[in-house]
Amino acid sequence: MDPQGRTGFDRFNALAIDNGKIVAVGDAADLRLQLGAMADRIVDVEGATVIPGLIDSHLHVAALGEHTAELDLTGVASRDELLARVRDFSSRTPVDSWVIGGGWDDNRFAVKGLPTLAELDEAAGGRPLLLTRVCHHAYLVNQAALRAAQLTLESPDPDDGYYGRDDDGRLNGQVFENASRPILKAPPEKSRDAWKRLVRVGMETALKQGITGVHTDDVRSLGSFDAVASVYHTLIHDEGIRLRVHELVNWASMDEALAVLSQYPFEDEWFTRGAAKLFSDGALGSRTAWFSEPYSDQSGWSGSAMYAPQELMERVRAAHEKGFGAAVHAIGDAAVDLTLRAMAAAPRVAQRDRLIHAEVIRPDLIPVMQAFGDRLAVDVQPRFTVSDFPWLADRVGPHRVDFACAWRMMQEAGIHIAGGSDAPIEPVAPLLGIHAAHTRRRPFSDGPVYGAKECLSARDAVMLFTSKAAYAAGQEGQYGTIEVSRPADLTILSQDIVNPAHPDDMLKAEVLYTVVGGEIAYAHPGGIAKESVG
Repeated sequence: MDPQGRTGFDRFNALAIDNGKIVAVGDAADLRLQLGAMADRIVDVEGATVIPGLIDSHLHVAALGEHTAELDLTGVASRDELLARVRDFSSRTPVDSWVIGGGWDDNRFAVKGLPTLAELDEAAGGRPLLLTRVCHHAYLVNQAALRAAQLTLESPDPDDGYYGRDDDGRLNGQVFENASRPILKAPPEKSRDAWKRLVRVGMETALKQGITGVHTDDVRSLGSFDAVASVYHTLIHDEGIRLRVHELVNWASMDEALAVLSQYPFEDEWFTRGAAKLFSDGALGSRTAWFSEPYSDQSGWSGSAMYAPQELMERVRAAHEKGFGAAVHAIGDAAVDLTLRAMAAAPRVAQRDRLIHAEVIRPDLIPVMQAFGDRLAVDVQPRFTVSDFPWLADRVGPHRVDFACAWRMMQEAGIHIAGGSDAPIEPVAPLLGIHAAHTRRRPFSDGPVYGAKECLSARDAVMLFTSKAAYAAGQEGQYGTIEVSRPADLTILSQDIVNPAHPDDMLKAEVLYTVVGGEIAYAHPGGIAKESVG
């Protein structure tokens, strides 16, 4: 193997690690003979597959931990099943507590239709109920939750969201976009210690999946950048959890983040400050993603912009002026178009801008993205092809579906794309994302393949979650490849996912070890690596 090779996918059977960095790669016996006591640690993986440490370029660690303590509605297939799960969970919940859950996806219901407000009231047994759709852009609530949020059945829509209504114009329990804000604020606030426990769960879950670094968005969960930074500092430095955290900053918290980082030594190799997070539209599942023409399955409706065009322009400009790149959620083509124009109009900044999702684009937007060169990264979520197809084709129509999840088109145009899960919206499992990027079909299925011409090679799919994810954060000089003198961030797998005999073999691979900064941060109970300490 060439130790300076930049892919990090060449074959070797041992690494020498000294002071958290890679000293040499090659044969285990040779490295022991050559280095001996000069190295802190030699890890012999006995033929297992070692790749650069996997990085998730877009997820929500705190929400991932929180998800484990709530009602999980992932996979419910009907309104009746949803209501049954709410009844069961509510029966085990104190009468003065909220029933909070999420993961429901009405596009998967065999019989279309959502529960009525009366049905939600009955299922929760008088407890306030808040159920987040899988996309986190729509919600189901009951009357007790509305009362707790000081809303009535006649409350008007805010400017940046709306309520579902019955035939009489009264709220029906469906909530969209930022109309949810007063309801999300209504449950009792969690203590910082409670959040620390949940963030720890999220971090440990990521490590078990072979993830060595995360690009996460937690300010909206914990309520402040100070809380986020201090919780991660405690977990990493006091409790020894080895996970690299690149934290996006809620746009409204930019000044706070700058003040916190100027006063306390939170930022280091383990915790870095990312771009400012903004939203330009909603989601496809809730039909709040914003398109330049109407949805194919809802005449006259094109989705909704999160902000008026000039306001988004001003917000991106303000981020740049404060030294932040802009990380903007944009799913529909109109949202992508406006976001790119806002980024281009803002003064240049050292930190990269990030276009998050770009799920449905137009061909004329490709050269616009190209023009940014190395100033832009696009965060894509490969598992969306598993979750959003085939109903996505009905939603956008045959004339737009070819530009849905157009990863290969973007890659071949030289646009920098990175891979993430968007967990807990999708599973925090990079092997699932890598498989989806390579196959664009469900695991262990013979078909169908959604947009076969946009499939990536296995190597390129892995690179989405290694070198390309590092690039999105401006950390391509530190992480994402296996190279001498770089930090020893490694994912050790039971099978080769870069050159699989069959694409589904990727899904059979087990994470044996997650190594971060030369330390084993996670070890599978059946792992086989041998460690020699000089």
